[in-house]
Amino acid sequence: MKRVFVLLFIGGMMAGCSNVYSEEEGYRMAVINHGFPVPKNASELRPEACTTEIVKSAKYKLNAIGGEQGEPPKHYLEEIKSWGWTELEDEQQGNIHFYEKEGKVMSLVFTKNVFDVFEISSKAEM
Repeated sequence: MKRVFVLLFIGGMMAGCSNVYSEEEGYRMAVINHGFPVPKNASELRPEACTTEIVKSAKYKLNAIGGEQGEPPKHYLEEIKSWGWTELEDEQQGNIHFYEKEGKVMSLVFTKNVFDVFEISSKAEM
């Protein structure tokens, strides 16, 4: 009986960890800002603690979201722009991207299988 439970548990864990970035899956609203897109099949993780510069944060797991070097998929960056966000290219630092819309600034930080979304305080110096 224990073996069956362990096998079911492991199978469930493997199924839950198999999400991979795919532009065909589409996008949904981020939990911290409903006007900012995140891949629909990204799983939410425990977010980072907020600071005076960061108003809200969310962390998502999605295999292959950041490529081998943490570079984000071009289709995702295009989707963000199609939702009305303007990339602040002068502020980009490696795999950290900044976007602005209606006075709000969002930041994306990519690693291979995880990405963070931050809403930046209007008082923060970028």
